[in-house]
Amino acid sequence: MSGTGRPGRGELSATDRLNAVDNAKFFTKREFAAEAIRNAIQNGFYQPGEVVSQRRISEDLSLSVTPIREAIIQLAGSGLIERHSHHSIKVKDVDAERLSDIYHVRLMLELDAIRLAFRNIKKPTIAELKLVNSNLKQLIKSTELETINSLDRQFHYIVFSQAHNKALISCIEYVKSSFSFYALWSKPKRLTASIAEHTQFIARLEDGDLKGCIEAHRKHLESGLKAALDTLPAGKRESQ
Repeated sequence: MSGTGRPGRGELSATDRLNAVDNAKFFTKREFAAEAIRNAIQNGFYQPGEVVSQRRISEDLSLSVTPIREAIIQLAGSGLIERHSHHSIKVKDVDAERLSDIYHVRLMLELDAIRLAFRNIKKPTIAELKLVNSNLKQLIKSTELETINSLDRQFHYIVFSQAHNKALISCIEYVKSSFSFYALWSKPKRLTASIAEHTQFIARLEDGDLKGCIEAHRKHLESGLKAALDTLPAGKRESQ
């Protein structure tokens, strides 16, 4: 593991591997390969603009080439990657316009999920959210960006899962996979701000305030977009 908290080239972190293995029972080999590649991009292992060979993906993810090749066709259709050559891919670059579009769609989907979930969120779920947020607080000075990213995704999943709408949750996860939110946690003070925003959301849940929850999450996404735009190279921060 490097000093930045990112796994060294040629190997995935234990967190990345476990995230993929935990989901294995839900997928065909092709779908499993696609999910593993999405996780690798989501966790910053494969960077926007980076060219990656099928052989390297096979070695990194401990998967055979055949399902990887099929997964590449699927992911290229979603716009997450481009087919760079017969045996390699290029992770899609992200600019300000595309990132803003991603957050706009997230806003619509996630606020709808919160409206559906609100009536189902009880004290045990709130306690679970507090625990995850507390675990995030312990990582404020940490360089374990994979762990931070995983916990943040867990926090949101706990909320959205209470909507009891698998199609909606799948759409949210699909849209979120279009950008490596891993990069956010390398920004100074972003984790501190995110924890505070989570705390506000939890407080509104405890108050039984649906409108307050929606507004808190709206502000959370607006804050996240601003931080995400700051992670882009200078030439990609302005919408065309």
